[in-house]
Amino acid sequence: MTGVRRVSRGRAVLLTHIVPDPRGVGLARRAWRWATELAAGHELEILLVSPHCPLAPRHPLPGALRIVQIARPPLASRGLADWLDPDENVAEALSSLSGPPPDRIVVFRFYMHDIAALLPPAWRRKAEVDCDDWEAATRWSLARIALRRGDIAEAWKRLAEAARYARLERDILPTYALAHVAAFEDVGPLRRLTGARHIQASPNKIVPEGGLSPVPPPAGSRTLLFVGALFYPPNEDAMRWFGKAVLPELRRLAPDVRIVAAGRAEESLQRQLARDGIDYVHAPEDLRPLYAEAAAVIAPLRGGGGTKLKVLEAWEHERALVATSHAMRGLVAQTGRHALVADRPLDFARACARVLEDGKLAARLAREGHALLLDRYLAAGSEWGGATSPMGGDGNKGAD
Repeated sequence: MTGVRRVSRGRAVLLTHIVPDPRGVGLARRAWRWATELAAGHELEILLVSPHCPLAPRHPLPGALRIVQIARPPLASRGLADWLDPDENVAEALSSLSGPPPDRIVVFRFYMHDIAALLPPAWRRKAEVDCDDWEAATRWSLARIALRRGDIAEAWKRLAEAARYARLERDILPTYALAHVAAFEDVGPLRRLTGARHIQASPNKIVPEGGLSPVPPPAGSRTLLFVGALFYPPNEDAMRWFGKAVLPELRRLAPDVRIVAAGRAEESLQRQLARDGIDYVHAPEDLRPLYAEAAAVIAPLRGGGGTKLKVLEAWEHERALVATSHAMRGLVAQTGRHALVADRPLDFARACARVLEDGKLAARLAREGHALLLDRYLAAGSEWGGATSPMGGDGNKGAD
């Protein structure tokens, strides 16, 4: 009798600062995208390095989890926003790694670099970095948002961060075997500005919630839905711009329109939403009822980085989408087929009115967007952990 030879799947390591979660905040969902991709072909170890005591995973992880907490003073500090500085605990844990390097090592986010630099040299030479956002460009974008609202001090702060991140990107990205960004539009500029040749687009992908059987919108619905972490400046800016510049025009075209903003907002924004007549839903435990009553989804974003999970969620729930061109960055979508895209207030208002008034158009947009999601933007291993859990109480699900 001939024995069956077991083929080794190889090893992979995901070095991350956040627990992967298919229904968590945008970062956690991006980390889940990597965990599932790596686990699809390898035995995966998730090496979590964090200054916080992480909560237990809400979903079974597709790999073994090892936690290293940053609990001591940093060995050295760059004093840079979001940057993670290693301490002795991290240095000891990473120096104890031994053996041949794994087949793949993905460092999740550029600001984990000083931690990744402590990997054994043979491991470090194989490491890939997932930037997700182009950090310097994202901070330039946040500076523009601050200028729009007249916050000069915040704008200067963000500009200084952008300059420092740009220098670090030039110095560091060429040292990785491969660098990933979410939006394909960022690949060429990053190559030119950093000299790093091995940069590729690795788009966001999602695990569908509750399977892929969306609830059709109710007949005659006049509700437009926005979902996002409303304390995040690009989302706050989106709703302030929509309420001030778009909604008055839209109400002239569709007087009975209802706008719902779901997430977690600071009190000042909550008051502004109320003045604009926008219904605010604070930190909903489950977004599915809100999508179920919505005729369409809006994404009036004018800044931020990466690709927008809120767009993928609109397609997941098979809802017509009205978005700015910025909200559609990094997605292989066609204007008029997968979404209506507009950047000027009157044009955005007219697009919203069209999806409310033209049921056939709204149904076609929803159907085509859903088909694109199925074709390109489902996470590998979507069977892991997927689908019925609520978003938790922080109102961040799908925030990006």
